[in-house]
Amino acid sequence: MNRFIALHLLLLCLGCGNEIILSDPNLLNGYWNIDYISHKNETFHPKGAAKLLDYYEINDRQGVRKKVQPSLNNKFLVTEDLNYFKVIFDHKSCYLDFQTTWDQWKEKIVLLSEDKLILEHQEKRYHYKKFQIEYYP
Repeated sequence: MNRFIALHLLLLCLGCGNEIILSDPNLLNGYWNIDYISHKNETFHPKGAAKLLDYYEINDRQGVRKKVQPSLNNKFLVTEDLNYFKVIFDHKSCYLDFQTTWDQWKEKIVLLSEDKLILEHQEKRYHYKKFQIEYYP
Protein backbone atom coordinates (compact mmCIF):
# COMPACT_ATOMS: atom_id res chain seq x y z
CA MET A 1 0.00 0.00 0.00
CA ASN A 2 2.81 2.43 0.91
CA ARG A 3 4.58 1.64 -2.38
CA PHE A 4 1.38 2.40 -4.27
CA ILE A 5 1.05 5.76 -2.51
CA ALA A 6 4.71 6.64 -3.08
CA LEU A 7 4.45 5.68 -6.76
CA HIS A 8 1.24 7.68 -7.11
CA LEU A 9 2.84 10.78 -5.59
CA LEU A 10 5.94 10.35 -7.76
CA LEU A 11 3.85 10.16 -10.92
CA LEU A 12 1.79 13.15 -9.80
CA CYS A 13 4.95 15.16 -9.19
CA LEU A 14 6.53 14.22 -12.50
CA GLY A 15 3.33 14.73 -14.44
CA CYS A 16 2.75 18.20 -13.07
CA GLY A 17 6.35 19.32 -13.47
CA ASN A 18 6.70 20.38 -9.85
CA GLU A 19 9.97 21.91 -8.67
CA ILE A 20 10.05 19.55 -5.71
CA ILE A 21 9.80 15.85 -6.32
CA LEU A 22 8.43 13.91 -3.39
CA SER A 23 9.57 10.51 -4.60
CA ASP A 24 9.23 9.25 -1.05
CA PRO A 25 6.87 11.31 1.12
CA ASN A 26 8.00 9.25 4.09
CA LEU A 27 11.15 11.40 4.12
CA LEU A 28 9.08 13.95 6.06
CA ASN A 29 8.31 11.40 8.79
CA GLY A 30 10.37 11.77 11.92
CA TYR A 31 11.95 14.34 14.20
CA TRP A 32 13.27 17.62 12.78
CA ASN A 33 15.35 20.25 14.58
CA ILE A 34 15.33 23.90 13.42
CA ASP A 35 18.91 24.74 12.51
CA TYR A 36 18.25 28.38 11.59
CA ILE A 37 15.71 30.76 10.07
CA SER A 38 16.49 33.05 7.15
CA HIS A 39 14.63 36.23 6.22
CA LYS A 40 15.71 38.98 3.80
CA ASN A 41 19.39 37.99 3.71
CA GLU A 42 19.56 37.65 7.50
CA THR A 43 20.05 34.45 9.48
CA PHE A 44 18.61 33.80 12.93
CA HIS A 45 19.73 30.89 15.11
CA PRO A 46 17.42 29.57 17.87
CA LYS A 47 18.57 30.37 21.39
CA GLY A 48 17.69 28.91 24.75
CA ALA A 49 18.18 25.70 26.65
CA ALA A 50 14.80 24.07 26.03
CA LYS A 51 14.92 22.75 22.48
CA LEU A 52 11.70 21.58 20.94
CA LEU A 53 11.64 19.41 17.86
CA ASP A 54 8.98 19.16 15.20
CA TYR A 55 7.69 15.62 14.75
CA TYR A 56 6.02 14.88 11.40
CA GLU A 57 3.92 11.87 10.58
CA ILE A 58 2.44 11.62 7.09
CA ASN A 59 0.15 8.99 5.62
CA ASP A 60 -1.69 9.22 2.29
CA ARG A 61 -1.06 12.99 1.77
CA GLN A 62 -2.39 13.80 5.26
CA GLY A 63 -0.31 14.30 8.33
CA VAL A 64 0.26 15.73 11.76
CA ARG A 65 3.00 17.94 13.21
CA LYS A 66 3.69 17.79 16.94
CA LYS A 67 6.14 19.64 19.16
CA VAL A 68 8.27 17.26 21.23
CA GLN A 69 11.15 17.63 23.64
CA PRO A 70 13.88 15.01 23.87
CA SER A 71 14.69 13.69 27.32
CA LEU A 72 17.92 12.16 28.55
CA ASN A 73 16.79 8.53 28.11
CA ASN A 74 16.14 8.92 24.34
CA LYS A 75 12.40 9.28 24.90
CA PHE A 76 10.31 12.30 24.02
CA LEU A 77 7.97 14.50 26.01
CA VAL A 78 5.06 15.37 23.73
CA THR A 79 3.54 18.82 24.12
CA GLU A 80 -0.14 19.54 23.55
CA ASP A 81 0.79 21.58 20.46
CA LEU A 82 -0.33 19.61 17.41
CA ASN A 83 -1.42 20.60 13.91
CA TYR A 84 -3.01 18.51 11.17
CA PHE A 85 -2.09 19.19 7.55
CA LYS A 86 -2.62 18.02 3.99
CA VAL A 87 0.02 17.80 1.26
CA ILE A 88 -1.09 20.02 -1.62
CA PHE A 89 0.48 20.43 -5.06
CA ASP A 90 -0.18 23.83 -6.61
CA HIS A 91 1.33 24.60 -10.00
CA LYS A 92 5.08 24.01 -9.56
CA SER A 93 5.11 23.95 -5.76
CA CYS A 94 4.29 21.61 -2.90
CA TYR A 95 2.69 22.86 0.31
CA LEU A 96 1.72 21.66 3.75
CA ASP A 97 -1.79 23.06 4.21
CA PHE A 98 -2.65 23.57 7.89
CA GLN A 99 -6.10 24.28 9.29
CA THR A 100 -7.00 24.80 12.92
CA THR A 101 -10.05 26.17 14.65
CA TRP A 102 -8.40 29.59 14.83
CA ASP A 103 -6.21 29.81 11.74
CA GLN A 104 -5.35 28.50 8.28
CA TRP A 105 -1.94 28.72 6.55
CA LYS A 106 0.34 27.03 4.03
CA GLU A 107 4.02 26.25 4.31
CA LYS A 108 5.89 25.70 1.06
CA ILE A 109 8.31 22.77 0.92
CA VAL A 110 11.44 24.24 -0.67
CA LEU A 111 13.67 21.21 -0.03
CA LEU A 112 13.08 17.75 1.37
CA SER A 113 15.81 15.11 1.63
CA GLU A 114 16.81 12.41 4.10
CA ASP A 115 18.55 14.89 6.38
CA LYS A 116 17.38 18.39 5.33
CA LEU A 117 14.05 20.17 5.22
CA ILE A 118 13.39 23.77 4.25
CA LEU A 119 9.92 25.24 4.73
CA GLU A 120 8.89 28.72 3.63
CA HIS A 121 6.16 30.73 5.36
CA GLN A 122 5.54 34.50 5.29
CA GLU A 123 8.84 35.22 3.53
CA LYS A 124 10.81 33.29 6.16
CA ARG A 125 12.66 30.06 5.48
CA TYR A 126 12.91 27.49 8.25
CA HIS A 127 15.98 25.29 7.78
CA TYR A 128 15.71 21.94 9.55
CA LYS A 129 18.12 19.09 10.18
CA LYS A 130 16.90 15.55 10.76
CA PHE A 131 17.25 14.73 14.45
CA GLN A 132 19.19 11.55 15.13
CA ILE A 133 18.17 9.86 18.37
CA GLU A 134 21.45 8.01 18.80
CA TYR A 135 23.41 11.29 18.92
CA TYR A 136 21.42 12.97 21.67
CA PRO A 137 23.36 13.02 24.99
